Parts: sequence; structure tokens; C-alpha cells
Amino acid sequence: MPRRPTAKSLTPAQRRAVLASDPATGELAGSPATGASLRDRGLAVAYGAAGRYYLTEAGRAVREELYEESRQGSVPAASGPPAAPAGQAGAAGSGAFAAATGDGPPREEASGQRAAAVARAWAGVLEIRRVTDGSAGTGPGVPAPWERTRMVWAVSLALEAAGVPPSAVDAGGRRVRAGYRVLDSGEPGTVRVEWRGPTASAGRERAERELRTCAERLTGCGWEALLYWGARRTPFLLVTPGGP
Repeated sequence: MPRRPTAKSLTPAQRRAVLASDPATGELAGSPATGASLRDRGLAVAYGAAGRYYLTEAGRAVREELYEESRQGSVPAASGPPAAPAGQAGAAGSGAFAAATGDGPPREEASGQRAAAVARAWAGVLEIRRVTDGSAGTGPGVPAPWERTRMVWAVSLALEAAGVPPSAVDAGGRRVRAGYRVLDSGEPGTVRVEWRGPTASAGRERAERELRTCAERLTGCGWEALLYWGARRTPFLLVTPGGP
């Protein structure tokens, strides 16, 4: 059985392409020839009429090796600056799409710019799902393996892409906008979605109504969401990846 290529076996051009790949979707940077060479080594896969290349799971593992080398200061200069690790997608300065979890500040970008960025990120997610499961269908499919390892990011993107507004906090941590909030549930393979906002706009009845809408939108995006009630009958969703 052939051994998986390692980070050390890549050429400088291949290293640059892998390191500069999109932290979320795995779309490769670099020339089509470099993408094809990585495909031939089982580290990338071609998808779409535009000839884009995306990292496979093996390619993502090699990227993690390169990240580790960069942290230890052993990546050759020819490799260029590393991108943010996929688990840190959206970190300041990473260049990755920052999914709105509902715990960030109000966004100041023009609404059209934000909407375009969300649409591009969601389109990338759909392409990766189709690459992963080999589906040729037009539906959203089910969450890809890499989504399942960063579910807060993935569910936040799905909600925003479906037109649900995120909550927001000011510099003092006060809620200044009503919307969804996505956080780790503490249970493997599950995230929690709440409806939060200023006191006047986040009553239980409205929260339940908005969360039912969130559940419908998430179902349409390939996730499963069930409504529960916590302390003081506060509603919340538990979200898990959908499946065939």
C-alpha cells in the first residue's frame, strides 16, 4: 500500500500552494500545474468547470505538518508565509472568512460586501461537500468531515448564508443586536444555538419563534436541529450533522 506523501517530500511550489490554501474550504492557491501535481499525489482533487483544486483529507494532514514546521521555525523560506490553521479560520489577519458566531462586535462592513463574502464562503462549502461525497446533485448535501471538526464555524456560516442575522456584543460584552449565537455544547459532534439580544428583543416567545426558523434553515443546509428548553424555559437548539 503506497505511503501518503509527507510535507518534506513536497516541492517548494507545492508547499506554497498547500500553505496558502483556503483555511476553510481547502481551495488551493498556485498554478493549475501545481494543483495537478498535488492531485497526482493524492493530496488534492479537481472540482468544477473552472478547474479549481481542493485539498483532500490527506492534503489537509500534510498542511497540518507544514503548520507544525512553521511553528517550529523549520519551514524553508521558499515555502512562503503559512496560512492560519483550519481550526482557526477567521482569526484576525489570517485572510480566512470570519464566520459570525454571535459573540463578536457589530460588523461595520457594507451589507453588500458582507453578503458577497458569505455567499463565496458558502459556495466553497458546497463544493467541498460535493468533492467529498462525490455527489453530482444540486442539493446542499451533508456536512463534510472537515465541517464536523469545526462545527461552530460551519453552523454559524450556514445560518448567516441562510439569511439569519447573528447577535453581536459591544466592547463591554453587552448584547447590542438580537440574533443567533452558536457555541460549543460540550457534547461531541453537537453545537448549541441560542437566540440572544438586548433584553427587550430577546423574550422567550420570540426566541422560540426565531429558533424554529433557525432549525428550518439549518435543515435546509444539511444539518439536524432539535429544540430544547433549559433553565427558566429558555429555548435553545442542539445541532448535529445530517446524514443520508
